[in-house]
Amino acid sequence: MANKYREDKDLEILRYADNEMLKFLVAYLTKDENGNIRLTEELLDNENFKKSNGDFKQAWKEIAAELQYFGGDTFVNLFRGSGILYREILIDVCKKINVELNDSQTTINIEQNLLSKLFEKAWSEMSQQEKDDIKNRLGIDPTLTGGALLASILASISSGIISREISLLLARAVAQALIGTSFSTAAEIGATRLLGIFTGPIGWAIVGLLTIPAISGPAFRVTLPCVIQISAIRQQMLEKDYF
Repeated sequence: MANKYREDKDLEILRYADNEMLKFLVAYLTKDENGNIRLTEELLDNENFKKSNGDFKQAWKEIAAELQYFGGDTFVNLFRGSGILYREILIDVCKKINVELNDSQTTINIEQNLLSKLFEKAWSEMSQQEKDDIKNRLGIDPTLTGGALLASILASISSGIISREISLLLARAVAQALIGTSFSTAAEIGATRLLGIFTGPIGWAIVGLLTIPAISGPAFRVTLPCVIQISAIRQQMLEKDYF
């Protein structure tokens, strides 16, 4: 039986997403870390998804439903008849990696806090030259160094000033690390100052989270990269003024 999509305002953006970006979301949902089809996935056998024939915009609800089911408890899903809302999935991911949260935050704010946390973790993996390059490319005060520099970057991410650049950077790094390739410049919707660089350290840092036994259950190995990809899609939609 096909997974049933649960109406979710935070996943409505998928109907407008670039097909290339959706392709990577599908890959995270249907393939494991070795590139094999996930035993628990139901998307590839979904009739509506198959009819889309690679035009994933036509199957955005089926893609969203698959994520909702991965995020929910299997037995509870059966009882409820659907999965859980994206915001619950996002919060669960954030709690697993100790992102600070409060109930009054919007979904976008929570995603920005998640991006900040992931970037902070990746920062420790970067060389000093890479850190200096990021500072220059982001136009950060050149006199800032060390903790003050990182604090300035994290504040800019959380406030939305550079969220688009960082979200796309993180999404590219995850795709490169997990799939061995990344989305094209066409999917980036315009040039940014950081894309295509620093993907190694960032990818290693995020993949490292997927190997921590205490948090890296099967669902988390799907939901973390999916949330990163959706965050990048949302930032693209913000730039195109869909909200």
